[in-house]
Amino acid sequence: MTMHGHAGPLLQGEHALYLLRVWYEYDGDRPVWRASLKPPHEEQRRFFSSPATLLRYLEGCLGPEASRG
Repeated sequence: MTMHGHAGPLLQGEHALYLLRVWYEYDGDRPVWRASLKPPHEEQRRFFSSPATLLRYLEGCLGPEASRG
């Protein structure tokens, strides 16, 4: 099951609500980007270590239209 409650990307006109949390942790003296995403219809949060991995995940959920901009 995908984030929006059914298999496959979102169809035109559909929407989904996500809870996104973004913060920095420190690896020694260096700040490191972190995020968690709570998809609808899922109990577990998903964690990401970079903005790029978060965006790739969301693009996969939204389907091919998302990458066209």
